Amino acid sequence: MMDNDTCFATRHTNNTILLNVYEGIPETLILNVICWILLVLLFALLRSRAWDYGRLALVQSEKWTQLFYKNTEEALIVEENGENALSADSGCCSWFPAVFKIDKERLFLRCGPDASHYLSFQRHLLVLFSIITFLSLCVVLPVNFRGNLQGGPYTFGHTTISNLDPNSQWLWVHVVTSFAFVPLAILIMRRCSSGIPTSTLLSSRTVMVTHISRNHRNIEDIRSYFSVRYPNIQIKDVQMAYRIKDLTQLEEQRESAHEAMSFCVMNNETSMKVQPYGCIICCPWKTKNALEYYTTEEERLRTAVINARRQTAQEPLGIAFITFDTEEAAQYVVHSFVPGTRFHWSVAKAPAPPDIIWENLQVSSRNWYSKAILINCILFFILFFLTTPAIVVTFLNTWTASQEEIIKKASPLLSEFLPTLLLLTMSALMPVIVSYSDQWMSHWTKSEQNFATMQKTFYFLLFMVLILPSLGLTSAQALLEWSVKPGGQNYRWECVFLPDKGAFFVNYVITSALIGTGLELLRFPELAMYVWRLLIARSLAEKISIQKAILSEFPFGIHYAWTLLIFTTSTVYSLICPLITPFGLMYLCFKHLVDKHNIYFVYRPSAMSGEGQRLHVSAVRNVRVAFILLQIIMLAFAFVRGGLGIMSIILILGLIATCGFFFIMGPFPSCKPTALSVNNLPEQVERYVAPVLIKVHSQTSTPSLLSPDYGSSNISDLGKRLSTSSSLTT
Repeated sequence: MMDNDTCFATRHTNNTILLNVYEGIPETLILNVICWILLVLLFALLRSRAWDYGRLALVQSEKWTQLFYKNTEEALIVEENGENALSADSGCCSWFPAVFKIDKERLFLRCGPDASHYLSFQRHLLVLFSIITFLSLCVVLPVNFRGNLQGGPYTFGHTTISNLDPNSQWLWVHVVTSFAFVPLAILIMRRCSSGIPTSTLLSSRTVMVTHISRNHRNIEDIRSYFSVRYPNIQIKDVQMAYRIKDLTQLEEQRESAHEAMSFCVMNNETSMKVQPYGCIICCPWKTKNALEYYTTEEERLRTAVINARRQTAQEPLGIAFITFDTEEAAQYVVHSFVPGTRFHWSVAKAPAPPDIIWENLQVSSRNWYSKAILINCILFFILFFLTTPAIVVTFLNTWTASQEEIIKKASPLLSEFLPTLLLLTMSALMPVIVSYSDQWMSHWTKSEQNFATMQKTFYFLLFMVLILPSLGLTSAQALLEWSVKPGGQNYRWECVFLPDKGAFFVNYVITSALIGTGLELLRFPELAMYVWRLLIARSLAEKISIQKAILSEFPFGIHYAWTLLIFTTSTVYSLICPLITPFGLMYLCFKHLVDKHNIYFVYRPSAMSGEGQRLHVSAVRNVRVAFILLQIIMLAFAFVRGGLGIMSIILILGLIATCGFFFIMGPFPSCKPTALSVNNLPEQVERYVAPVLIKVHSQTSTPSLLSPDYGSSNISDLGKRLSTSSSLTT
């Protein structure tokens, strides 16, 4: 067995807390089960505390649990068939059986097509990995036990492929099984295509025109040009995009001031104090009367919003949305339009209005690519050279080596449980960094932002959590040094097949399945952000705005990446150490239940609509990465242990055939619905106008809000009603 100088590994000792078997896996499992039970009990307790309060508790109650652990809708859903709405707040543990009662139709009506795609993807992964688990435990594991190279039956190495002789004929079982996984994955994942409609009538009939010159940025010129060029097509509507970033910020500040003022009025807080220049907790001096301050502040911001809207109307962007009478007309315009005949305009299918991030449209294509290159270079440097999770584990090994007294007393906990927990913690920070970097890149649509987040997060995690530690490396810098170091290729490949290497990944999957999903159920990041915003608030009256700010859509990109990472890790090691498969299956089960609960009861419905298809398609296609890496690792094992023999040659041919199936023949689905399914959707009240423009217009002209409310909570509804009443009084 190789030491830490040649292969990355966690330090092991013979002293264990519970059982001296299977490289500390039983200890890790027991500790994780205990932590998971405590997390679930804590979640049930917090949810039961939130159960006793009504809808206005978000405004009137001091119970922060009401916000985090209870759905804030008046009714979760009212189905068309007249059934009662599903409720998960009738008791302390009623939320658990309620998760199993959420059927596909209820989920689609409540959460939209993106949630249906995502959970369908997880269900297909569950079916696929259940078969992989069965084959690994019932076929591969007994074959591994036939060897005698790695200790006795209670040794973890005895369950791995390293226990077999390199010339053993039983290795063909692993080869055939790895080949059988490929058609199995194709057969199951091809059925992941959803026939649920994923587009709206408005977006299917609308095109987006970009690169419009300043001289032609008006509705009349655009309508006239398309009417002349396409005389047989009827134009229903033309809308321009505007610079609304400043207007949006002012409107958010005005809403916050108005809601704070309304809080003071509704709760009769005439003597409440506010700190205009800082947080009320850290600076309780030089305060002002909250009601008077917020009233004055709202009037000032209302005037600023009106002026900003007037200025915005004079600065249209070079982007227009043209709606035709039929979907066929829109498709004909997209396919037949040739730039350069008169203007150098670009025409493409328009994304759905709720999918557009209207504030980012003012970032031009040239500036966007410059910003993207800069941000991605910085992100690459940070993630690949500074924050590799394996570095933390290596540091832990170095630190424990100098602490002999601690090693004797707590070595099992430090060497088995904490390394995987640290790896999980450090890798959990990576999606956060990627997500924030993609927000700074100013994507035009939410679907594009989620897609970029998923791709970068998945491959970063794959590289740093699976590939580098498997090669016995702690960073990308170590990979570069190894690749140019002469004579270092052989032992580095052997690092892949160390028995304790597989045990490390088994422990990591266990920690992800139990502690990881438990933390996702509690949603500590959102709670920490909420507490931080409360601490820096200028007064207690701003609590409504803070509560509104944390109600967000489900981050599909991040969760797709996490699901794919654990699935890939478990699949790649399924033949090398089959004991990883039941814990990988446990992770997929728990992850599916937790995500279903959070999507249905916690997050707002997603608004990506048809444009989210690219995200779901890519997630399905990323499944093939697991089986390609499995073929590569089997080829490496056969070549390192047995040389270039018949088994290595067959594995090379199998790898080529696998890549051909996945990439050349393209057997994986496109996840596109049927052509006519779009017409089955009811036409929503959508407009290609930024919601802030509609909102500001309704405040200055009519008391009703024209924009649709996508998954708003009671707080949002209350804020809108208060805004409407204020508009009527003014």
